[in-house]
Amino acid sequence: MINLDFLENVEAFTDLDDNQLTAIQDCCEVADFNRGEKIFAAGEIPDHFWIVLAGQVNLTWDAPEGPALQENTITTLSEGMPFGWSSLVPPYKYHLSAHCASRNCKTVRIPKGRLLQLFEDDAQLGYKVMSKVMIVAGQRFHQLQDEVARRRGHDIINRW
Repeated sequence: MINLDFLENVEAFTDLDDNQLTAIQDCCEVADFNRGEKIFAAGEIPDHFWIVLAGQVNLTWDAPEGPALQENTITTLSEGMPFGWSSLVPPYKYHLSAHCASRNCKTVRIPKGRLLQLFEDDAQLGYKVMSKVMIVAGQRFHQLQDEVARRRGHDIINRW
């Protein structure tokens, strides 16, 4: 079972009280992956919201049918960092792919249906979590923008 001390330090859950954290704790499942193993792919319909429990996860911008390439990594996530926020926001489709970036990684996955039901049952919990999730989504969007700008700048430099 995932302990409350871990959950209260997850960026998306920092404002929750013990009762709210316990409700989330009851939904948590642990999933293990090995280096390079796909957690999910861009374009898939998400079933889970994820948190890195141990190890590292790469979020990548991959070609639909291509392999996961290191140079396509937008960001690397470590312990306590949430991902898979697309499971909570229409159109409910992953925009990036996630792969295990360390020898092994352990993740917490929370079924989207159970989490959304918690939000419906406790609107304050839902508001707090979604407010934090939108901050995370905004940060990831800026990382993606920065990476695109960096690559375009690199392409411009290489053309000269």
